[in-house]
Amino acid sequence: MRRPVLSTLCGALSLSLAVTAHAQRGPAQYVYLRGTDTLGTETLTAYPERSVGALTMKGQPTIEWTHARAANDRLGPLRVRVLQPAPTAGAPPIQDVLFAMKGDSLQVNITTGGTTSRQAVRSPYPDLVPLVNASVLHAAFVADYGKRRALDRIPIVLTTGAQTADAYLTKDGAVSVLTMGKIAMRITWAADGLPQRIDIPAQNSRVVRR
Repeated sequence: MRRPVLSTLCGALSLSLAVTAHAQRGPAQYVYLRGTDTLGTETLTAYPERSVGALTMKGQPTIEWTHARAANDRLGPLRVRVLQPAPTAGAPPIQDVLFAMKGDSLQVNITTGGTTSRQAVRSPYPDLVPLVNASVLHAAFVADYGKRRALDRIPIVLTTGAQTADAYLTKDGAVSVLTMGKIAMRITWAADGLPQRIDIPAQNSRVVRR
């Protein structure tokens, strides 16, 4: 049975950003806020063939994600690298994980300390989308993917825990609303197609572009 996801700002979220063909957008800088407290930052760069995010939360490892785009507005493999906090250039990751759909399964290759293990998550949906748990901007990436394909329901699997659920996408004027479980994310888009801000009212949280 598929269970609904109750997402949290730092632990249950990770977007296809609107990118004009052959144009790079960013890098754009974002700050994660809860009330008046700063929780962390994320840098986002959108290329025609992929989007790349680098998330740094206080006291947590750095998370780098790269999600490829495929033909017909579909998504390709997702790579997630977990690094020590404030990593130096070229530092090896603590963990390097690749997610890719093959047939009716999401194939997951996990490399830790030079050793790679392989897992598979069966899915009745050929377009099951892996969602980076910690990154609100990756959730917005997924929302933009749904917007481009005119989807109102997006089957997702969390990259941590492999929990599957449905994310629902609606519009409130110019704002995209991505809902997972009881959590709704309100995404306001900038003129360049990247998120301008993402509000999560139930958590008194927001992610704001600098």
